Amino acid sequence: MNAFLSRITRKSMVIGTVAIAFGLAVGVAIFFATGDVTAADPALSPGFIKGANPATPDPAMIEAGKKIYFRKCVWCHGVDGAGDGPAADRLWPRPRNFNQGTFKIRHTASGELPLFDPGKPVTGQNDLFDTVTHGLPGSAMPPWDGILTEQQRLQVLSFVTTQLIKDRKFDDKTEPFTVLDIGNKGAIKQIAYSKESIEKGASLFVDKKCIECHGVEGRGDGNPFNLKDDWGFPIQPANMHKCWNFRGSRQDPYNVHNIFRTFSTGVNGTPMPSFADNTTVEERWHIANFVNSVCEREKEGDPFSKNLEFDPQTDKPKTFFVLPSGPIDGDIPSDPTDKKWQDRVRRIIGMGGQITHKPRNFVNRIDDIWVRSLYNKNEIAFLFQWDDRSKSEAAPGVNVAAITEAPPTTGEPDSIAAKQNNYEVYNDAVAIQFPAKWEEITPPEKPRYLHGEEKRHVDLWKWEANGTLKAYTGSGWDQPLEERPDATGQLKLVKGEFKEGRWTILMKRAHRTEDKDADVQFQMGQYIPTVFFVWDGHNGDAGLKMAVSTFYYTILEPPMPIEAKIYPFLMAIGMIIAEGWILRRRASKRKMQQV
Repeated sequence: MNAFLSRITRKSMVIGTVAIAFGLAVGVAIFFATGDVTAADPALSPGFIKGANPATPDPAMIEAGKKIYFRKCVWCHGVDGAGDGPAADRLWPRPRNFNQGTFKIRHTASGELPLFDPGKPVTGQNDLFDTVTHGLPGSAMPPWDGILTEQQRLQVLSFVTTQLIKDRKFDDKTEPFTVLDIGNKGAIKQIAYSKESIEKGASLFVDKKCIECHGVEGRGDGNPFNLKDDWGFPIQPANMHKCWNFRGSRQDPYNVHNIFRTFSTGVNGTPMPSFADNTTVEERWHIANFVNSVCEREKEGDPFSKNLEFDPQTDKPKTFFVLPSGPIDGDIPSDPTDKKWQDRVRRIIGMGGQITHKPRNFVNRIDDIWVRSLYNKNEIAFLFQWDDRSKSEAAPGVNVAAITEAPPTTGEPDSIAAKQNNYEVYNDAVAIQFPAKWEEITPPEKPRYLHGEEKRHVDLWKWEANGTLKAYTGSGWDQPLEERPDATGQLKLVKGEFKEGRWTILMKRAHRTEDKDADVQFQMGQYIPTVFFVWDGHNGDAGLKMAVSTFYYTILEPPMPIEAKIYPFLMAIGMIIAEGWILRRRASKRKMQQV
């Protein structure tokens, strides 16, 4: 019996040793294959792993953060963190209400608290720290990097997470932290950005019904009026063509990882769901690549070029304050897709809400427009394009009058955010303005940007969604615009089209007119001060309630002299002849030496 047990023991030891060795080999293989020994949990959505509750902040951190909060954050987020500070009523989207612990940008699963560690300011592992550091593009939440130190940002978040979140606690062990395992290249294998992936993503964008909210071309025009956030405020779907406005873009708008994260986790507090349970990891990468591809790019597909540079101060396309109008021979094309238009430099014009005079536009829905310009022997043309989630046209019989600006309140029911989508619908519109006699103004002087001044009139061309294009004289912000019928007759509306969330307006006029006092006269090679205006009819925009630009300068570029075209060609021919002559001389010299 003892001998039998001894043999069984030795046999078991051998089997156990083999099993352990096999297990180690498998473990090593997994480690080298994935770079991560964490096994995937079949109960979790693909790409997610179990995380741990964060550490509790030190009481000194919380107290220091309280002082920072009441100096820097209370004005928007309120005394009790309910998103009801003194500035909140004029902001849309509304400032975050911390009380429910609902945060948009996370690496955690839908509905869960975000990642926060009071001692670990690591990008991608500390969601709240990233949000405070980089801000939320497209909202009033600014980046605090450079204003608050790293330690101060951790301190204020220690206060927010422990004192202002009322309904949930980060250290509650019943709170799950299911984390998107973004660093695990085996679990979340990235699909390369390619034409094939983009095409698959475009198909999935339709199959997963993304177009129902974001629109066929992703401009946020699918369902612009019926969506609300968890607090009952109207909310708009994201415009995929403006990736620099994506929440959580982290000052890196073309980074596809940020888009993949959003599709994996959803955006808490909004109708944007997580797609983690109804898509594979591969499918989410395809969708992310497609969304990334539709963000504004030059025709070559490169997001960074001489005509679309990004400004590190604003994290938006860089503004060039000169709008060059290019010379062409023959007629100016009436089709914006014509090669002559597409080859033309386009400028992005930054638009801000007019808040100098009542009624002010605190909620500005049109934040930029794109402009191109061409001219020929007789005419100059301007091509305007801008994204608008809705086509707005005043109904027959509607009396278009600027809204009465309500006094500031502290109650959410009367806030500007609560009133969105409830305005009388007016006409969408765009206008371009020049000083009527810019030649007589000594630079850098200019007439006032808002409809000029009594002694320095402006010439303003305004198109409206009812199909009208009129010329007006502006003599001051407090004076009504005066239409000039003869000048209106000089303007030509070539195209006015709304398609898939974008307006395209093409207008033109002769360089010179007979009315030298009221009509702007264009001269080649001169910088002419220019201001742009846009009205969103669904935003109650009319009169002074509008979006307005700063001053830009229009210049008619001189055509390239014939010499500039011929001389390079002649020089190239001359260089070829000279090089051939030198080579022949060398060959003849070598031949003579051989003889």
